[in-house]
Amino acid sequence: MSGGGILAQKALAVAPDKRPRGRPPKYPPTEVRRRLIDAAIATLRVSGVESGLDAVTLDGAILDADVPRGMSYKIWREGDETPQDAFRRATVLDLLSIPAVAGLPATREYTTRQLDANREALRTDDLDARKAVIVDLIRLVGEFNHQALAQSANWRLYTALRAAAITRPDADPAVMDSLTKGEDYLIREYAQFYAETGKALGLELRPEYEMDQFSAAAYSINEGLALRLASSYRQTGIVRSGSDEPWTLFAVSLEALVFHFFDWKK
Repeated sequence: MSGGGILAQKALAVAPDKRPRGRPPKYPPTEVRRRLIDAAIATLRVSGVESGLDAVTLDGAILDADVPRGMSYKIWREGDETPQDAFRRATVLDLLSIPAVAGLPATREYTTRQLDANREALRTDDLDARKAVIVDLIRLVGEFNHQALAQSANWRLYTALRAAAITRPDADPAVMDSLTKGEDYLIREYAQFYAETGKALGLELRPEYEMDQFSAAAYSINEGLALRLASSYRQTGIVRSGSDEPWTLFAVSLEALVFHFFDWKK
């Protein structure tokens, strides 16, 4: 917590009805709301969710976000819930509605660089040579995306909250709706990425499949492997016949999916 936040807390304890010097900047309600939720998520990145959302408090978020207290409490007065409970619930809904696209922006940027570096090699009329380049790109992109997912703090929060939500016998309909929308969003974002990459590689999705299906299958395997702690799931030294470089388990799985879902353009 910043020194300014601590000073504000002390001053409010002395004179809660008066704003001290150095008062928080004035923001529109939408920005106050966003800053508070971002502060709560930052707290969860540090504390985790092992003990639920106890680490998330509206007062703490107000100090961390440096926003006006009165407006903050006004925003979270919703229905029969206390501002504290409404704030925690909104934080959960925010995390679940747009799950960690799991390093997708970084993966897209990395893939673009790899495609640029291999553009000439991909133009060859030698199908075997082109396949060799594509297979190597699958390995590189698969490994990069797997690491981006496994190391994403937001994704770890998302999976923990999702597990807690779906195991509750009295699951909140709004939470389940956010989960569904979040998963649909994730599949669509990855489907667009895979469609762009497939086109650049000269691959055609087989007519019996849809890109969303490939996206869901690839992401599910990646997610499942990233969740595991045992070293056998995180293998990084698989040596394949015909390859000079070691592969990860996810890269091998991604290659198998690509060969099954796509045809090579001649």
